[in-house]
Amino acid sequence: MANESPIQTIAMIGVGRMGGPMALHLLRAGFTVRGYDTSAVQLAALAEQGITAAQSIAQAVAGADLIITMLPSNEALEHVSSATGGLLDLIQPGQILIDMSTSKLATSQQLAQQIRQRGANMLDAPVSGGEQGARNATLSIMVGGDAAIFEHCQRALAAMGSSSTHVGGNGMGLIAKYVNQLLMEASFCAIAEAFALAAQAGADLESIYQAVRNGLGGSRVLDQMLPQLLSGDLGSGRELTLHHKDLSYLLASGEALGVWMPLAQQARQIFDQAIADGHGSESAVAVARVYEQRIGVRLVKHNSF
Repeated sequence: MANESPIQTIAMIGVGRMGGPMALHLLRAGFTVRGYDTSAVQLAALAEQGITAAQSIAQAVAGADLIITMLPSNEALEHVSSATGGLLDLIQPGQILIDMSTSKLATSQQLAQQIRQRGANMLDAPVSGGEQGARNATLSIMVGGDAAIFEHCQRALAAMGSSSTHVGGNGMGLIAKYVNQLLMEASFCAIAEAFALAAQAGADLESIYQAVRNGLGGSRVLDQMLPQLLSGDLGSGRELTLHHKDLSYLLASGEALGVWMPLAQQARQIFDQAIADGHGSESAVAVARVYEQRIGVRLVKHNSF
């Protein structure tokens, strides 16, 4: 069961482009927030706004009611948790860890078990909404773990997102994130392919978009992607390399669970090619460049939008 005392002090491990804005929202919600990051620049910027800059993970988590990790990769989570002087060495009975990173299912579930063995509790709570969602506190938060712990953390979760949904036990938050990512990343590829067909046929892409956007083929991904595609803005949105990372994690989990995932495999191959072609730092809209090269059509900035 969760400690019945209200959460007051929060340690935020990872205060970069996502974690930094999230930490500030927690501060504004009335929590005492200690931040830790390998970037001294990030820490200094947050310290100017009232967050206590910890010089080590140990300093950040000592006496904290809640520890939140927002890390860029599974490898970073493994290091922060398992290295000497990491979270597994430091966490105390009654503390709560919320990992809001996107990681591998096996890593997260093993970490949750190790945390429980130390008398503490863990939620996996990956997010959707990107940097804009982090800045605006409009993230969608998908949570796995004990329901009582989830309820205990509601005020903190509400400070960072517009919705938080408990979807089951440890690891189910990540499963929800994988579902979200596959639906989104397969859609990026499908939209690029569909509009490559339209471009090859000589159609006006804006007209095609307006014709289909309110049909069953319409989606939020389509409404985000097409204006960017037609304006030539490939830099707005989450980096393509991060989408590729998520595809790799969900495919690893699918393989471990014995799930046939041909669409995810094909999407990763297309993202592989986009990265090989030098578009990894652009948004996922840049998968359209792969179709341009293969087919010889022009999709990006096809006409004014």
